[in-house]
Amino acid sequence: MASLRARRILLTVVGEYIATGEPVASKDLAAREGIELSPASVRAVLAELEADGYLAKPHASAGRVPTEKGFRAFADAMVAAASQLTAPSDELDRRYSAVEPGLDALLRCTVKALADLSGSASVVRPPRADASVLRELRFIWLRPREVLAVVVAASGAVQNRVMRLDDSPTPSELERVNNLLQARIQGRTMAEVRAAIAQELEADRAAHDNFRRRALELGHEALARTAPADEVLVEGAAQLIERPEFASVESTRQVVRTLEDQQRLLDLLDRALVAPGIQVVIGTADNEMGSDLSLVAARVGSGAVGVIGSTRMNYSQVVPLVRHTALRLTRALGRS
Repeated sequence: MASLRARRILLTVVGEYIATGEPVASKDLAAREGIELSPASVRAVLAELEADGYLAKPHASAGRVPTEKGFRAFADAMVAAASQLTAPSDELDRRYSAVEPGLDALLRCTVKALADLSGSASVVRPPRADASVLRELRFIWLRPREVLAVVVAASGAVQNRVMRLDDSPTPSELERVNNLLQARIQGRTMAEVRAAIAQELEADRAAHDNFRRRALELGHEALARTAPADEVLVEGAAQLIERPEFASVESTRQVVRTLEDQQRLLDLLDRALVAPGIQVVIGTADNEMGSDLSLVAARVGSGAVGVIGSTRMNYSQVVPLVRHTALRLTRALGRS
């Protein structure tokens, strides 16, 4: 962008368009406090921004509206200022203080709070199971040749698997298995434990300690059956569809398609995992979201949180909200 005044006018145009949904006229900009330019100078800057692809003129006599490039510049400015922008931290803290124990309750609280406070749809991708630090792996006797494998992550997430065995270990033998495995899991992720057990089994192939080998085989089989959690939680679809931008049947269908397609959501949130900080995906006719939607997201460990809203969502509100929620959820997961 050529000048500071061009940047200031662009941010003003985008902010005004987000608030009203109407094209912004040069005479209205010249009258705005802080612009301090003549109408002729404002028109010249608007023409410059239009030529550079930041603004467009829908009709010959109309004002300007932001393009995807203009929205991107505005969103980037909000991301850069996120630490100074305010978020409803008191309300978020109140909700987290009242949440019930457990990972599921924490994630549900997060996705509901994001939707309520943003007025748009919210998405939460849980931390991947393979990246979760394990707290415990236990086997519980159910009946002859059948045990329950219980995998507990440090975050509080619990996964249970019924395993049918060729032999029939007794409850006391299973307790010995549990004790042997416990020393190998604490402080390690599921992927690390699985790899370490596999390596130990390979190294001990010629050993004669049948019990130890059987314990390691049970642990490896239990973790191999524990699939990563790849379901994206979604909240607030109805209130997003009710916005005037989505009054047409086609735009409503686009919102529904995006929010119901788990693979599409996973692909979008993967972009939030490639770098720290807030990531903004502006919808275009060529990407997964279409031209009416945008995503503001942030990484939380191996998961992510985000808000999906109109391209003209209030980025100055949503960016600090997503940032604070990601920080708050990260702390909550660390204490679990």
